[in-house]
Amino acid sequence: MSKKPIVIMFLILTLFYLPAIAETGDGGYPDAFLQPGFGARALGMGGAFVGVADDATGGFFNPAGLTQVTRRTFGAFYRKMTLDRRLSYIIYNQPIRDEATIALSWINAGVGNVMGRDTDGHITEEISNYQNAVQLFYGRKILDQLSLGLGIEYIQYNLANLNSYGLGFGFSVMGRPIPKLRLGGAVEHLGMKYSWTSGEYWKRYGFMGSSIKEEFPLNLRLGASYLLLKDKILFSSEIDKSEKQKEKIHFGVEGWALKNVAGRIGYDRGSLTLGLGLRQKIRSIILGFDYAFVASRVADDGDHLISLQFEF
Repeated sequence: MSKKPIVIMFLILTLFYLPAIAETGDGGYPDAFLQPGFGARALGMGGAFVGVADDATGGFFNPAGLTQVTRRTFGAFYRKMTLDRRLSYIIYNQPIRDEATIALSWINAGVGNVMGRDTDGHITEEISNYQNAVQLFYGRKILDQLSLGLGIEYIQYNLANLNSYGLGFGFSVMGRPIPKLRLGGAVEHLGMKYSWTSGEYWKRYGFMGSSIKEEFPLNLRLGASYLLLKDKILFSSEIDKSEKQKEKIHFGVEGWALKNVAGRIGYDRGSLTLGLGLRQKIRSIILGFDYAFVASRVADDGDHLISLQFEF
């Protein structure tokens, strides 16, 4: 039996399975600021990117997929979110000969206009609330159609003048059993945890502090993608499972109707996503612009995402 109908059937069944998955919140866990995902292209496709991972954002989803990035690539991203939240990153990818690629990224997430008040309701101070993550990704081919990946992440969290730090690891794999099919898997946040000590902060208010540790829940991604119509249509699906939450299903489609213009649509945990991509080659440089709209699960308005990419 041909393998192509089996792959298409898998993707169609995944699409019909989506509404049956119960929705869960992203808050309450130390990795919450990472859960919305990164990159307007990937999120325009519903975040179903572990089986794609072939652009500047590939390391965030599957470092093994970075072996598909064969040129030096710089990427930047900004997401304006509801409730005065913001999320941004910059990332650089460097191929190493024709067998590996290494990437370095910086992520910043924060909330503005958070005011502290006393017991009478009077404003006492503006409370800082932000997180930074520095991540190193490495992908290497071990066979022509099989790659392995490594991710190392260092995260700093500042909350009301309290600081905590964490270091963790992740591993991934990317395979291509047949020419148009890619299969990907990743394990994230191994060994990552925050250690909080609040004694110095509460001392000025006459209270005792405490010390706690927050462990990041392990996260598993499994997904597949398939190309059709002379590589002009890309189908992608993904299951994202945290040890503290129910599984989340992502599904996306990307189509290149014109040579340099792409349209995208996706499903991300009960929300519809839409996207647009533009590519333009100027001499030896390829410029990329991606936009995505993601319906919000905490407010009436959605989030607007913008990504830029430069290949040189």
